[in-house]
Amino acid sequence: MDTVTYPNQSVIDYIAKNFVPVRYNAQTSADAKGKYRVLWAPTVILLDPDGTEYHRFNGFLPPEEFIPQLEFGLGKMALEKQDIKTAGTQMKQVVEKYPKSDVAPEAQYWVGVIAYQLTHDVNAEVNAWKKIIEDYPNSIWAKKVSCAVACIKE
Repeated sequence: MDTVTYPNQSVIDYIAKNFVPVRYNAQTSADAKGKYRVLWAPTVILLDPDGTEYHRFNGFLPPEEFIPQLEFGLGKMALEKQDIKTAGTQMKQVVEKYPKSDVAPEAQYWVGVIAYQLTHDVNAEVNAWKKIIEDYPNSIWAKKVSCAVACIKE
């Protein structure tokens, strides 16, 4: 990632705007191995200022997959902190800005969950999940929602 992803100007700008990056050597850092449970590099972990983990991903990613993962992680952080509106906005942005990314189907799943949390309308959730089946039919997320979509009557 040092030769393709990290030097990419979009990645540099996105990280500078949204994060305080910290880099550990997974081979020699006790914190990386112990506290953060890093098994192999690269491992990217999104933490809040208190050190609470909200999202992690492993392996090399090109910029067009790296940034959507970071945006998704911000959405998960907002969701877990019960900032539902921000989480909804963040997840929708992942789907709209990066519809071909590998994380887009999962983001769309959370769009449905958040729609239900905001409205208590199961149809809002099901409609968001139908989009997964339509747009990402071969994803694991389409499999996860297929029974619920089929079983819940509008």
